[in-house]
Amino acid sequence: MDEQGKIICSCDIDANLALQMWTRGKTPRLSIFNKNKNSRKLIHIAWVEKRDRTLAINGKKPGESFNYVVKDFEPAVQKILTDFAAKTNFKVKYFKVVLDLEKALARPEPVSSKSDLAMLTEEKRSSLWIADCSKDKNSGEFKPFFPLTDDEAKLFTEGRLKIASIAERGTDNLIKTGITADLRQINPERWHNPIRVAAAAMLLGFSYCGNDGTAMADALWLAGEKQKNTNPAPNVAVMKIPEKKLTLNDPGLMRLGFKMTAFMRHFYILDQVKIDYVDDALKYLQEAGYERQRRIDFNTGTLGDVPYRTTFFENADSGMTAFGCNPRMQTVRHRGDMLITLPTEIYKQALKMNTMSDNEDDFFTITRLLWAKEFASWYENLKPYVKGFAGLK
Repeated sequence: MDEQGKIICSCDIDANLALQMWTRGKTPRLSIFNKNKNSRKLIHIAWVEKRDRTLAINGKKPGESFNYVVKDFEPAVQKILTDFAAKTNFKVKYFKVVLDLEKALARPEPVSSKSDLAMLTEEKRSSLWIADCSKDKNSGEFKPFFPLTDDEAKLFTEGRLKIASIAERGTDNLIKTGITADLRQINPERWHNPIRVAAAAMLLGFSYCGNDGTAMADALWLAGEKQKNTNPAPNVAVMKIPEKKLTLNDPGLMRLGFKMTAFMRHFYILDQVKIDYVDDALKYLQEAGYERQRRIDFNTGTLGDVPYRTTFFENADSGMTAFGCNPRMQTVRHRGDMLITLPTEIYKQALKMNTMSDNEDDFFTITRLLWAKEFASWYENLKPYVKGFAGLK
C-alpha cells in the first residue's frame, strides 16, 4: 500500500515486468511495474484494448531495454482482473450495474399516436422496445423493435405483452412479463453476454466502446459510499453519495448504449456487413463494377471523429451495395476512405429493422450498422479479458 492507493493483485510477465491492479476506491488502474527500476506507471486498463500496441521498458544495464506486445499479456490480464474481482467489492458493484444496464436497455419508448409511430425520434428509434398505445391512449402492447428468430417469436404469445393501462407501460411492467429474461435464456450471445461484458468494462476502466467513460466509471464506484466529512464538527451527519441511475439518454452512456442496441437489433446480419479502408473508394468501387447512386453528408460524431461524405454504390450483377465514406478532415481512426459493403437484400432488411412504418432512413441505418460493427469488434476484443468472472453463458 502507498499514500495514493493499494495494489490488489499482481502477475509476473517475466523477470523484468509485472502487471498489477491498483485502486483507491474509484475506477482501478493498471500498474505496469518495471522490476529493474522498481518503478511503476498507472494507466487505465483500456490500454490493453489495442492488442498490437508495443511496450518498451529499461533494463538494469545502461542502454538495455525489453520489448513486449500487448496481445501477449492476455493471460496475465485475465488473471489480475479475476483476482481483483475476487478480492474487492467489485462483484457487488458489478451485479448492480448488470441489472441497471438490463433495465436501461429494456426501457420501452412510449408512443401514443399513429403519427408518432410513423415519425419516431432518433432516441425512440434507438430503443429496443416500443410501448405502443397508438390505437388507444389508455392501453396497448409492448412491441419489440428488433427482428425475431423463429425461436424468439415463439416467446411472444398472444396477450403476453398487453398494456392494460397507461400506468403499466414502463420498464418494470415489461420486465414483469418475463420476456427479457426468456430472450436472454434462449439466445445469451445476443441478449446476455454483451450486457455482462459491457458492465465489466464500465467498472474496470475499459473504454465505452471507444469512448472515454472515466467520469461515469468513477461515479459507479463511488455510488452508495459515504462522503468524507470535511466539517470539523464531530456530530455532523455524513450523507452517502447517491446511486447513479443508468439511462441510455445519459451523455456518459449514450454512445455505448446506442451501439449496443444497434448490435442487438442487427445481430443476425452483421457477419454480412464488411468494413475496409482504401485510398480512394470511388476508384476502387468503379473498377469493381459498382455504379454510383447518390451522396449523403454525415456530421462529426456519427461515422467517426470528423465529418464524412458518403457515396452510395450498387453492383447489380453481384447484388451488392457499398458505401464509400470519405472523411472531410484528417481523422485519427484510419487513412483513406472507409468502405462498407453488404448484400443489397441485407441492406433493405436493415432499413426495415430501423423503422416501424414505411419511413426508411439511410442516414440512421448506415450509422447504426457501423455502430453495431464497432460494438461487435469491441465486445469480442474484451470478452477474453473478463470471461473468467463475468458470468457469460
